[in-house]
Amino acid sequence: MSTAAGAVIAVAGGAFVARAIASEWELVRSSLADARPGWLVAGLVLAAAAMVAIALPWGRALNLVGVATQRVATVAWYFVGEIGKYVPGGLWPVVGRAELARRGGVPRAAAYASVALSLGALYLAAMLLVAALAPWVVGDGDEDALWVLLLLPVGLGLLHHRPLGWLMALAERRLGRGLTLRIPHWSGTVRLVVAYVPSWLLVGTATWCTARAFTPDVGWEAVAPAAILSWIVGFVTVPVPGGVGVREAAFVAVVGTLPDGVGAATAVAARLSFMLVDAAGAALGALVWRRRRSQEPPAELIGAPGRSPSSTAAGSGLR
Repeated sequence: MSTAAGAVIAVAGGAFVARAIASEWELVRSSLADARPGWLVAGLVLAAAAMVAIALPWGRALNLVGVATQRVATVAWYFVGEIGKYVPGGLWPVVGRAELARRGGVPRAAAYASVALSLGALYLAAMLLVAALAPWVVGDGDEDALWVLLLLPVGLGLLHHRPLGWLMALAERRLGRGLTLRIPHWSGTVRLVVAYVPSWLLVGTATWCTARAFTPDVGWEAVAPAAILSWIVGFVTVPVPGGVGVREAAFVAVVGTLPDGVGAATAVAARLSFMLVDAAGAALGALVWRRRRSQEPPAELIGAPGRSPSSTAAGSGLR
């Protein structure tokens, strides 16, 4: 696939997210008339912080598969490529981010592997946090969505370096060539999962601030875990652009302590906040990307592919 695909996906994603923002605004406009603006602004700021906190560990994922990148470039690739999640089809944010990374000098195998690794670690971190907050999730709301936590041990097991090595060997046999890629040791992958936990605390707190804009009678423990769980459900269920609709329905079902109508208003307003952040991040990221495109590629290979975990220093987390 041409590396221009990342830019094409970003442009298409921008068009789709603009349409989605307009649609969400129509749904929430009447509710916002009575909302407290200070809490809405706090929610928007925390949503922006959450998305940056999600973007940053991708650089660690790239490092784990054998590529060193500049932090600013990685964040720019993330926001521009991630806007593809609003394009129908579940793979576009993966393709968008990976192809932009390729244009920055990252080998194709490492680019796609790093995106897959970062996504897996991101949502495993969410599952870990929801599991820790389960006493607050299990309450007045619908608990059926907790089934997604069954994926936690499966996901952690699949990210062990042995199954990842088997998958890489299978891919090399199918392709008939070696891949410029290193398999991260499990300890490095677990640290990557932990690195994503703060982003989910910010996601939950941003949603709680949004709920406070509509009602003062709601605690963090009632909203934040439900918000995090709804993101997981939106990710693992049937793919729709950006999880639109699925996430909101899951949030309303799980959160059980909000007054009638407040749950739906919170879900839609929080969605709108994250959409605005995605759109602004993509626009700023595109400016950074264009300015840096004529410079030296902001990525370089580190170490050597194919190294065994046992032969690597304990702190490197690389194969």
